[in-house]
Amino acid sequence: MSQSSTLTEEQKELIRKNREKALEIQKRKRKEREEKELSDATGGQEKIAKRRKEEEDVELEEFEIGAPLLVTKKEAKERYCLPEGTLAVCSFVEKENPHRKGWNKMKLYERFEIRLRARKRYGGLEGLIEERDERARKKFEKDLDKTKHIFK
Repeated sequence: MSQSSTLTEEQKELIRKNREKALEIQKRKRKEREEKELSDATGGQEKIAKRRKEEEDVELEEFEIGAPLLVTKKEAKERYCLPEGTLAVCSFVEKENPHRKGWNKMKLYERFEIRLRARKRYGGLEGLIEERDERARKKFEKDLDKTKHIFK
């Protein structure tokens, strides 16, 4: 006899409610942990409040609206066109790799700092967009060169 057939509707409802409560607690704890790690990495809540105020004054790109406060190393290199050397001097938080525990820890950078460094490096938002377009064009040309022999 299976377990689900032996449970009453009241028991099933109680299990469902407990599961929902557990998920809410997990979400709350995850959010608190992320905020704590961010405040530890930046030196306190005052700096976070100040940076959030400054961040409100900065023009955001479309993909940045509603985006998380932390950026992965890959995203910093691809979207913000920053080289390894610049990332080496940025502050970061290390977290366990969610894909596999045995792999190296992920480096997460503050989006605000990465955005400022990228815009300073390329002369503002327009310069960053131009650099991103130029990199996409070069990648396209490189891929085109690799495949042009197929269409001869």
